[in-house]
Amino acid sequence: MEIELTPEDVEKTVKLTRDMVRVNTENPPGNEDELAGPVEDYLQDLGIETERVELEEGRSSVLGTIPGKSEGSVVLCGHLDTVRADESSWDKPPFDGVIEGGRLHGRGSADMKGGVAAVMQLARLVVESHATPERTIKLALTADEEHGYTGAKSLVDKGKLSDAEFLIVTEPTDGNVYIGQRGELWVEAKFHGKAAHGSIPETGLNSILPGARFALKIQKRKEELFTDASLGATSLNNGRFDGGWQVNVVPEETTLRLDYRVISDDHKEEILGQVEETGGELAEESGTTFTFSTMTYKSPIISDSTDYYVEKFFNVAKEYTAEEKIGGIAPYSTDATAIVPELNIPVIIYGPGSIELAHQPNEFLDLDSLEESLRLLRSFVGSAL
Repeated sequence: MEIELTPEDVEKTVKLTRDMVRVNTENPPGNEDELAGPVEDYLQDLGIETERVELEEGRSSVLGTIPGKSEGSVVLCGHLDTVRADESSWDKPPFDGVIEGGRLHGRGSADMKGGVAAVMQLARLVVESHATPERTIKLALTADEEHGYTGAKSLVDKGKLSDAEFLIVTEPTDGNVYIGQRGELWVEAKFHGKAAHGSIPETGLNSILPGARFALKIQKRKEELFTDASLGATSLNNGRFDGGWQVNVVPEETTLRLDYRVISDDHKEEILGQVEETGGELAEESGTTFTFSTMTYKSPIISDSTDYYVEKFFNVAKEYTAEEKIGGIAPYSTDATAIVPELNIPVIIYGPGSIELAHQPNEFLDLDSLEESLRLLRSFVGSAL
């Protein structure tokens, strides 16, 4: 299938990204319908069949379908929601879509309205090529990725992706072509002490002190976990620390929440062992008690590099990016979490922008990366589908 790409097509992709950035879809509350409506209109104007898949009032995913010659489908996936933006921390308004110095500034520009725009433009290019793809192309543009992947999950649960053979998630990858993603292990750890008046702390048991030592020790113990040349290393973020409730009261309880991103299922058991051992030792030393629980666990996703579609994507990617950037796994989670384990299909994660710019003030999208991603994805769709 021949798909041409002109400078005007790139300009249209930039404009589409900018228009979407100007629609506030912060999650919470989401309000994805504010964007789902225009997205659906855009696809319908191209003659693409669409379906709105509702999560709750005001919140929907959009599913677009371009029929193919044969059974089975390839799914192109991106999410419509963003994290919140504290406007006081931004140098430029987060929802104005300012373009300056080859960059598009704004909340969601990198994560991931640029990726969604690339998917929508690919759909337009396929339709305007007047060629029927070998496989059906499905556009899964989801709600609620940022909080629980529930938009993607609803598409799977309702059988909307049951014929899928391959998934592409256009999250920002900074030019990397990932064949999966790290797993997600969240652990809650608690130290329980004894309250007392702040003027006589020796009569209580301060739970903050062993909690602070635990945070430092458990961070150090992460280094005991093995690393892999292609998969990288398991990461740990001490994401939350809560202790005490008033300055003149000895804190009776301290809670820590740990965010591990694991490269192996084996690491889950090793980590839980480290948590139990380290917490128990510190509790014994301090006279407190220690408990912990697993908040959530999602296994790593690693696709078979010899899969037909994965190999095809690799071959195309070699024309656009350095070989050492092809074949690792993403350090973050995507909608693949809700799709791949249920359907048992391979995934490629590749899209414009850098994850380092996501979830923080002054997010921006390098427009060169948007064009490069669009060209690579267009080449893959044209050669493989």
